[in-house]
Amino acid sequence: MAELIGGAFLSSFFQVTLQSIASRDFKDLCNKKLVKKLEITLNSINQLLDDAETKKYQNQNVKNWLDRLKHEVYEVDQLLDEFDTSVQRKSKVQHFLSAFINRFESRIRDSLDELKLLADQKDVLGLTQRSFPSYEGAVSLQSSKRSPTASLVDESSIRGREGDKEELIKYLLSYNDNGNQVSTISIVGLPGMGKTTLAQLVYNDQRMDKQFELKVWVHVSEYFDVIALTKIILRKFDSSANSEDLDILQRQLQEILMGKNYLLVVDDVWKLNEESWEKLLLPFNHGSSTSKIIVTTRDKEVALIVKSTKLFDLKQLEKSDCWSLFSSLAFPGKKLSEYPNLESIGKNIVDKCGGLPLAVKTLGNLLRKKYSQHEWDKILEADMWRLADGDSNINSALRLSYHNLPSNLKRCFAYCSIFPKGFEFDRDELIKLWMAEGLLKCCRRDKSEEELGNEFFDDLESISFLQQSLEDHKSIVMHDLVNDLAKSESQEFCLQIEGDSVQDISERTRHICCYLDLKDGARILKQIYKIKGLRSLLVESRGYGKDCFMIDNNLQRNIFSKLKYLRMLSFCHCELKELAGEIGNLKLLRYLNLAGTLIERLPDSICKLNKLETLILEGCSKLTKLPSNFYKLVCLRHLNLEGCNIKEMPKQIGSLIHLQTLSHFVVEEENGSNIQELGKLNRLRGKLCISGLEHVINPEDAAGANLKDKKHVEELNMKYGDNYKLNNNRSESNVFEALQPNNNLNRLYISQYKGKSFPKWIRGCHLPNLVSLKLQSCGSCLHLPPLGQLPCLKELAICDCHGIKIIGEEFHGNNSTNVPFLSLEVLKFVKMNSWEEWLCLEGFPLLKELSIKSCPELRSALPQHLPSLQKLEIIDCELLEASIPKGDNIIELDLQRCDHILINELPTSLKRFVFRENWFAKFSVEQILINNTILEELKFDFIGSVKCLSLDLRCYSSLRDLSITGWHSSSLPLELHLFTNLHSLKLYNCPRLDSFPNGGLPSNLRGLVIWNCPELIALRQEWGLFRLNSLKSFFVSDEFENVESFPEESLLPPTLTYLNLNNCSKLRIMNNKGFLHLKSLKDLYIVDCPSLECLPEKEGLPNSLSNLYILNSPLLKEKYQNKKEEPWDTICHFPDVSIDENLQQEPIDALGKGNRRSRLICDCE
Repeated sequence: MAELIGGAFLSSFFQVTLQSIASRDFKDLCNKKLVKKLEITLNSINQLLDDAETKKYQNQNVKNWLDRLKHEVYEVDQLLDEFDTSVQRKSKVQHFLSAFINRFESRIRDSLDELKLLADQKDVLGLTQRSFPSYEGAVSLQSSKRSPTASLVDESSIRGREGDKEELIKYLLSYNDNGNQVSTISIVGLPGMGKTTLAQLVYNDQRMDKQFELKVWVHVSEYFDVIALTKIILRKFDSSANSEDLDILQRQLQEILMGKNYLLVVDDVWKLNEESWEKLLLPFNHGSSTSKIIVTTRDKEVALIVKSTKLFDLKQLEKSDCWSLFSSLAFPGKKLSEYPNLESIGKNIVDKCGGLPLAVKTLGNLLRKKYSQHEWDKILEADMWRLADGDSNINSALRLSYHNLPSNLKRCFAYCSIFPKGFEFDRDELIKLWMAEGLLKCCRRDKSEEELGNEFFDDLESISFLQQSLEDHKSIVMHDLVNDLAKSESQEFCLQIEGDSVQDISERTRHICCYLDLKDGARILKQIYKIKGLRSLLVESRGYGKDCFMIDNNLQRNIFSKLKYLRMLSFCHCELKELAGEIGNLKLLRYLNLAGTLIERLPDSICKLNKLETLILEGCSKLTKLPSNFYKLVCLRHLNLEGCNIKEMPKQIGSLIHLQTLSHFVVEEENGSNIQELGKLNRLRGKLCISGLEHVINPEDAAGANLKDKKHVEELNMKYGDNYKLNNNRSESNVFEALQPNNNLNRLYISQYKGKSFPKWIRGCHLPNLVSLKLQSCGSCLHLPPLGQLPCLKELAICDCHGIKIIGEEFHGNNSTNVPFLSLEVLKFVKMNSWEEWLCLEGFPLLKELSIKSCPELRSALPQHLPSLQKLEIIDCELLEASIPKGDNIIELDLQRCDHILINELPTSLKRFVFRENWFAKFSVEQILINNTILEELKFDFIGSVKCLSLDLRCYSSLRDLSITGWHSSSLPLELHLFTNLHSLKLYNCPRLDSFPNGGLPSNLRGLVIWNCPELIALRQEWGLFRLNSLKSFFVSDEFENVESFPEESLLPPTLTYLNLNNCSKLRIMNNKGFLHLKSLKDLYIVDCPSLECLPEKEGLPNSLSNLYILNSPLLKEKYQNKKEEPWDTICHFPDVSIDENLQQEPIDALGKGNRRSRLICDCE
């Protein structure tokens, strides 16, 4: 991690600006006296920045001064950028260049005058010069340092950490065999999350006094001074610590600790290096090995440095705990019932705290004994960052973290304020945005901007300013409070616009993110046109189809002609069908995102964007061609063509030698030699897909692609055409042999290759780092390569390779002495239509998942010794005669349509078992399942040879999902009510079943599917569904013989949210009274109900209904599809009504999967 030493926000800006001024072009072409004056002025102001940044929080005039300065520095930066661009373009035409220089110098003089005026105000503002950044007095709204922590804590004011406390104590009391290493527990989380509080709770627990002979608490904060900390620890033990000699101090401490079982808490470690940590621990290494160390930190990298054996990533408090804490502080000794108006406001305030205990505590104390609704409303309506001006500790904690960052990191962090709260963004895309803004142009010549960006990202993530999304682990989000901090630092320079909230926009605004709808989109853009100095514009359209805001050519022309200083422009997923030619006016543009738009072509003028570094065309499915002069984009580093339909690459694309991202390269149909354009692109990294390889005829052309030297390409996808025919006059194998990739490759995918043998480079010595390999539709290959000798291979999938009949020793690596497939964890065979035998079955010591699907000719055999196997899946292998492998760790077992599979016993570790349509499989169900006490999901059918009189399951507390097909008796063989956690029950094709067992259905049931169980359906009113307060979804498929209407009054519980009537061929009427109490119903599906005449009357269906889907029900279609007739009026008020819209029904067991509009099966999960 970069050393986190506080630096003024503008320091790095000045550094880059001064470098630009010092460049040869600038000094040679501009007035030397003017250049010297500018340098002197900038340097003098630069010396004031640290002091100004400290004082801006207390002095509004200083803050205003900094904002004016930031505006002027942006102006100078834009001038220099414009100068650099124009000099490059006009250097060949001297008279044009001279005219430009004159205009440029005039504008520099104007900026210089403004900068001098600002510099002259230093005495009035009380600003003093510093030649180096200093932390002393850096930032604190109360004092220059954070108060040190102590071990004592008021437990009565703590909420919601009981579980964390007990988990941590349990670990501290346990014996952990770490050899001679003392167990170290790190508590990591945002500032204000309660890291210190949790450590205090544990430290003061009585059980710690019994467990440890010695306890010591030491607070670190920003500086990790080994001598000072050792002295503090000695004094805690009442020992003298007068020496400054570390060796003497540590010998004293070693004598105290010798052989003792101790607990050491090192609280609030901000930054740390491994050497300092190891020095501090030298005396502690002589204590008992059962000792424990707790470290609290906001930085995950610190947790790595201290070699944590356990990491507690502290999460936000639950809402109920937040409210409990807040109300105890805000209403001391009062009853909440006395203040009902404040209670509702208070809960909204607590919601804004985002689960941060410090924020809750701060606001609770702020409103303590203040019972004026006006005061509470002011807090509720204020932006969270404004609280930093009062007595709040939350923003002082966050600001202190922010203030301690280097200048570059501050600017990168503040730039993130362009994103709205909750916005999820991609790591790599954020780094590209930083690049476009020039935030990564530093003196670090040893690293690329991308590498530096990754380092900065890691730094911000390690202090929790950036966090992994809970929804999508590949996405990044900012905590709301952190987002507030970013906004408070960027203020008017970054702006978010949503709906009609836009007013007059400040001329200082440089970055805008706007959401445009049909109503206000054009008006908002007209306001944005006025901001001549705008550098970033991120546009997103609201609405769908005809209601979506269209960015037409006229709007684009205004943007491209009036916002000429744009560096970043994103129309990602906007309604954009054509890109206007005036895009060429944006000479300073570095980043252009057109992902997901409907554009069919790019204008030739885009090739004038000489500074463009990133072009994102992902998902532009209608785009088939790039401009012919594309090679002129000489600065291009990232080109994303994923999801485009590009038919050929532009000429001379190989001249774009700075390219690092090229997601897709297409080999031309008439010119296979163009693959040589890849030859010089050795900076490519990440993913590369090469399609159209069937057009490469000459092995020399293939070798010219120089894939072997692309050391940074991690993933390679090599695709041949789907339908090409093998040409006997050429050697596919020789061409493919010449396409050898680099030996650092991690992932390789080969599809549609028609050669008879795989290349020799698919072996361990050439691909030692390969982790994932997929061979798809390589139908002419008769043998597999020696994949067993790839030392790092973890995932292997072989699909549609129809030439393979026998997998034998060659697959493992012939007679090699190495253990085959030493690292393999996942192995999949899919649609191997000719595969008959699997010989040579040893190896696979780490295999966790084995999947064999749709291999109809496979007869034998399966590996039997798989000690690490956790998941086994064998589906559609009707001829396979084999026993399932033995394994004590198998968690999932899925056997479907494998008629001769043999099961001797099931592992007791099993949690999921699917057994379906295995017609001739014979085994004792009772004996095999009786020992599986932790089953969570069981899907079983009794069709074929499987017979049993009872189903004695012992997994009463664990079973969550039970599916039974083809049960042959009138009653189920198990007591359902005993399964206390059963959430989903599905019964299929049980024609004799007429009742549920004594005790009825389990009380926690959430989803119920009844399919073709006519006797059971006939007695539905005896089920007691109305009493099931947890039931949310009900799926029923039955003829409904002799049933006039459905559902009966009070049949279904009021909690129901989803109802699906499927294939109810004789049902005529839906009962109004059966729907009146269903106030929570949101989804109603009616599928294949040909006799159903009408829906409940207008008042019958509940207002809560959101989605009404009708499919293959002709009488209903005839009655309701005409939107001009009265029946339509009875259902048109529901938000989503679909009648025969070709909704595709999913398999019955795919519950909850797929697009919501096609979800015709109830979600029982």
